[in-house]
Amino acid sequence: MDKNTIDSNDTEPKEVCLSFTGGKDSTLTLHLISAQPSKYKVTSLITFTPPATTRPFLAHSQHLISLQAKALSLPHSFLPVTPPYLESYRSLIISRNVPYLATGDILDVCNQFMDRVVENTNVKLLRPLWERDRNELMNIIFLNNFEILITCVNLNKINENVARKMVGSMLTRELYENIILKQNNVDACGEMGEYHSMVLNAPLFKKKIIIKKGEQKLSDDGNFLYFTIDDCEIIDK
Repeated sequence: MDKNTIDSNDTEPKEVCLSFTGGKDSTLTLHLISAQPSKYKVTSLITFTPPATTRPFLAHSQHLISLQAKALSLPHSFLPVTPPYLESYRSLIISRNVPYLATGDILDVCNQFMDRVVENTNVKLLRPLWERDRNELMNIIFLNNFEILITCVNLNKINENVARKMVGSMLTRELYENIILKQNNVDACGEMGEYHSMVLNAPLFKKKIIIKKGEQKLSDDGNFLYFTIDDCEIIDK
């Protein structure tokens, strides 16, 4: 069976655990899976994180992820990973005791890491975005009125002047067509790490998130421009 599909002969929806960063790709994955309730049932969200002793992700605020899970009314867990990473990921995934792990991967950017993680386990990968046309995926996002904040840009891939127009801005169709698509050698969905995002509202959100205060900052190494979320809240839609 293809690892990205589910056996259509099964009559009961399969439980799915979603690897969730809060970004547009993992949120779109949830949207597409949830559109097929006879086949899939997302029962939980998990976020793999570095050990507590290391620097947190610049692009994906854990506080904001917690608010997203609350807005989606889905159980959520932060799962710290430690070396050796393949074994750590595998152990954590097996512990969820579900037949499918969903990810927002579009390309193989990590030498088939997740394939190797689930190898010889009872867990199968579900990747509805895999190798799909970027404009097609972004069009689904825009047509469904996702509200997406650009939180981080890699300055080694996008120059700082352009990055300052992106970071802290909403990912609208206008920004996508007039800025992102005009960059040379940049994946339109940021699949090679060019930019990152966080979703503030989407069709499955029972509530939405608003950012009350934040600012652009340069990472200590000067390689990233990112947006600090200093104050945010969850409100009724």
